[in-house]
Amino acid sequence: MRECPRCENCYEDDVVTCPQDEANTKHTLPGPRLLSGRYLLEKRLGRGAMGQVYRARDQNLVTRRVAVKTVRPDILSDDEMLQEGEAIARFEREARAAASIRHPNVVDVTDFGKSPDGVFFLVMEYVDGESLYQLLRREGTLDVQRTVAILAQVVAGVEAAHDEGILHRDLKPANIFIMQRLRRAGSSPGSAAVQSRWSSSSGADGFVKVGDFGLAKIIHADQSGSTSASGPESRGIIGTPEYMAPEQMQTGVQLDARADIYALGAIAYHMLGGRPPFIGDLAQLVAQKLMQSPPSLLSLRSDISTEVDSVILRALARDPSERPQNAGEWFDELETAAGKRFETQSQSDSRLVVMAPQGSEVYVDDERHGSIGRSGRVILNSIPPGQHVLRVARSGEIDDERVIEIRPDGIEQIIQAQFKSAPSSEPLTPSQGGSLDSRTGGTVDTPRVVVCTSCGSRFAEGIRFCGRCGGTTFMFVREDPEIARPTGSSVSRPSASIICPSCKQEYPLAVRFCGKCGIFIAAQSLDWSKPRPVEVVCKICGSSYSGDTRFCGRCGKPISA
Repeated sequence: MRECPRCENCYEDDVVTCPQDEANTKHTLPGPRLLSGRYLLEKRLGRGAMGQVYRARDQNLVTRRVAVKTVRPDILSDDEMLQEGEAIARFEREARAAASIRHPNVVDVTDFGKSPDGVFFLVMEYVDGESLYQLLRREGTLDVQRTVAILAQVVAGVEAAHDEGILHRDLKPANIFIMQRLRRAGSSPGSAAVQSRWSSSSGADGFVKVGDFGLAKIIHADQSGSTSASGPESRGIIGTPEYMAPEQMQTGVQLDARADIYALGAIAYHMLGGRPPFIGDLAQLVAQKLMQSPPSLLSLRSDISTEVDSVILRALARDPSERPQNAGEWFDELETAAGKRFETQSQSDSRLVVMAPQGSEVYVDDERHGSIGRSGRVILNSIPPGQHVLRVARSGEIDDERVIEIRPDGIEQIIQAQFKSAPSSEPLTPSQGGSLDSRTGGTVDTPRVVVCTSCGSRFAEGIRFCGRCGGTTFMFVREDPEIARPTGSSVSRPSASIICPSCKQEYPLAVRFCGKCGIFIAAQSLDWSKPRPVEVVCKICGSSYSGDTRFCGRCGKPISA
């Protein structure tokens, strides 16, 4: 089967060009679109470390749409490298356990198997809506009552799984789905109590379902069935560790329902605080979770009561014995704390708090609204309700640009910027969170070398002005240096070089000016340990240089002292 990398529609192997946008399709799964002779894959919905998720149509019930999650066979086996028969048996055992959870707030697992082409898959109920992750990315934070209304349904689904002896092990906002259409009360067995619990306060959020029960166990099972073998090295397989309990990051530790309770507390913290309790890379997360307590929610926003803060921090206790013993007990405490009257200063205008590293620039609808200072945040007032484009820029990283929605209620909203480093030349492996079939593909070519046609000085491809003579025409260097040398030139490749102290670009010793940043870099008479006075300024672009600079390294214009 092949997919279009743009529209993500699925096609048979003989379709090499997408008829929708004419992009070249890529091979992603062995075999045809009709998986196991029953499920016709239509469109990829997502991609993760364990495999891919597709929207499909059940050909036995043509009008029924389902979600099919593929599981990579190479990650079914643990470190002991189980034989294929054992891996299949474990997959079937855990898939049956996940399918045994029957509750209106749990995404149903309806089928599983292995196709003749070797693709392991689970078939699940197709949820038409958005994930809690997408909601939080758009709105940042929620108010307490709305948070409680959503968590009421999440906890109901988690409790149903715990009653069956099944832990989720990977609860996070991306696994919580908010359906667009509400169900009628009593439409599913046992749903009346759940409906009455949330119907009065859920607002327009709709019905909530929790997905991916048991999938972490399918991928990383163990001999005892209750011991976590998912140490930090499995970060790319299990999921994001921001919501994992500290004991899940240690080997040989018995897990119980309190691991999921920790995740519920981390999700609640994110819904109210705009970010998980701990952030950072994997090493930082492990150290923080094992050695520190999370900061109080009161340090992030001012309209949270101490009672609500205390209940959530209790679920995030490092020692499992200090957490509530079951999810229902914890939610009852949260619901009681949220029901207590908490006086806040009324706000008629919106209040958006953007949190990001110091020096980041904040733009709303392409209008600059300030930069992040040492406090790590900037407060924006009076942004009109509705949808806006928020962009947070930081030097050296890809901008965090997203569509946000300012609510008309005037309640404070917090958004944590999420930066991604510029892509490297080596694609991520699946264990690092990369995809099975990278969209980028291949490796990044090393920049070629060019020479100035006027003086023969050499530079990396992309230079605009010669740092030696100010010329603007260049030609590529071929493998034979004699061919690359301009006609009549006697320039030879120097044996030594000089490095620009600002941008670290390497040049021959004869070069006097950096062609990238424009500073004077001649080897003689330079002492970079001391500050150098500004003596001349380019009248065109305003760049400053030392007094003996002849040409601006940015715009190429001659500079007169």
